[in-house]
Amino acid sequence: MIKFFLTIVFFTHLVGANTLQRSYTFSNPIITSSDLNVTCSKHFEIVRIPDGKTSYRMNANIILKTFELNNCVLENKEVKYVTFTKKSNISYEVLYEQANTYFLSNYPNMRIKSLQIHPHGYLDTLPANPVAIFDKDGYLRNKGVFYILNDEGLRRYFDYFLDASIICLHTSQKVSRKDPLSLNNCTLKEIPFVFFRSKPLSTILTDRRFRSSLAQDSLITDRQIELKPIVLRNSKVNVQVRSDTVVVEFMATATKEGALYDIITIEKADKKRVRAKIIGENSVELQ
Repeated sequence: MIKFFLTIVFFTHLVGANTLQRSYTFSNPIITSSDLNVTCSKHFEIVRIPDGKTSYRMNANIILKTFELNNCVLENKEVKYVTFTKKSNISYEVLYEQANTYFLSNYPNMRIKSLQIHPHGYLDTLPANPVAIFDKDGYLRNKGVFYILNDEGLRRYFDYFLDASIICLHTSQKVSRKDPLSLNNCTLKEIPFVFFRSKPLSTILTDRRFRSSLAQDSLITDRQIELKPIVLRNSKVNVQVRSDTVVVEFMATATKEGALYDIITIEKADKKRVRAKIIGENSVELQ
């Protein structure tokens, strides 16, 4: 059961009332200004969808010019063509629930205001148990495309748009490379969920440190952190050499730092250098 208010919207044009969208649905084949959900004092015809057509593609400039001639404002943000698709009586509730689960599984503290789904082309039916399949990095953006497989195994694509916010970590002060994540330099902040190059963090991981310097109030993502080393450069390490059931141990010096299971170089007492795998704090195994 969905535990928050979810506005189920079947038309992508509800976002940005006076902004031209890439797709609209229609019941009446005579498309008018009001079908675009635009604030305009006049009511006028834009296009008539040919008989039998369930989908119709139109040059965006023609629509913009029609509004201009009727003294109405309609903004355009890089839309070249607009697609009108016949409204279907299909319920997409199962796809809304799957999309909801997909995003909340990646961001448990996400606050969803509305979720919109729009099919590519007219659909008169859905398979018995449709499964929404997202891009591998779909969780990083609030809009995109997913697909389902129909009964013939063919892909049917859908656009989605999510209006949501997430609570994630930001730096509370300037941090330097190798500084550990802590309550002293991090704070939680709610921001709009739009687009990220890597996944934002929502909890402080005590075994992590900053990979690079960041200014105050910077968003912290998983690419900007790394595991803290458990072996430091020039520190003494216990070296294990395993041979069947025999284990020989001796001390050496690490020539570089590393995290668990990293391969590093160590220097023995005779100054010879060999490779070893980190198996614990200040403990390595000869390779």
